[in-house]
Amino acid sequence: MSRIQYFALAIGFLLTIVIFQLIRKKKLKEQYSLLWFLTVAVIFVLAVWEALLIKISDIIGIQVPSNALFLLALLFLFVMAMHFSLIVSRLTDQSKMLAQKLALMERDLRRAREQREQAG
Repeated sequence: MSRIQYFALAIGFLLTIVIFQLIRKKKLKEQYSLLWFLTVAVIFVLAVWEALLIKISDIIGIQVPSNALFLLALLFLFVMAMHFSLIVSRLTDQSKMLAQKLALMERDLRRAREQREQAG
């Protein structure tokens, strides 16, 4: 094994520990941790199985395997950005609905207080 493969394995182990710590401290939800564990698994596979990266780069038509690795990383970041954009969009819609419901409840509460004051 080369030095870069040992380095990639060390990074993979470090990331695994960080992910577990973030889950343990409730700073990362389990549903998102699965994506990060998948990322670490890919790092381990590519670190140990160098021929796979060479085969992927040949299939794509990239001459230098490290460029294929950068392309895969860029695609991964794109997918992550899209995933989190969808989550933010959904949360924005939910926040808007909650704000509208709160406004309606405050209006109803204000009306109930006014009616109580008029009756009392």
